[in-house]
Amino acid sequence: MPASCIVEELSHTAEIGLRITAPTLAELYVCAAAAMCDLADAQPDRAAPPQVQEIVVAAPDREGLLVDWLNELLYLQETTGCYWPMATVTSLEEQPGSVTLRATVHGWPAQQAPRLHIKAVTYHQLRVAAVDGGWRAEVFFDI
Repeated sequence: MPASCIVEELSHTAEIGLRITAPTLAELYVCAAAAMCDLADAQPDRAAPPQVQEIVVAAPDREGLLVDWLNELLYLQETTGCYWPMATVTSLEEQPGSVTLRATVHGWPAQQAPRLHIKAVTYHQLRVAAVDGGWRAEVFFDI
């Protein structure tokens, strides 16, 4: 996880959430990907060669983009058996009614079964907002 990220776990009765703070909007999405992998406690096997994927995700707003981005990583996890803790945002374009993220992600198979199985990213209490000195997101996961 990038050193500039701050991640706090949020409790909820049927879900688990994270509050993520980062200096830039692009880094917020990178931190969210790493934090989701850390939350699952998947322990990627970094001794294995990484799989590399290019991802393009678009949504009407920043919140929807966060959900779609993380759900795309969950889809890749399910279809490849790899966890994707490392991402580089290559572009983040905002236009009225549309936000598009392009990223390169690196994934590794898990050394052991994850401690927590994340089924999906939810819109429950979802927030992405500018804060003093950066950006903050609150996101909850269906487990």
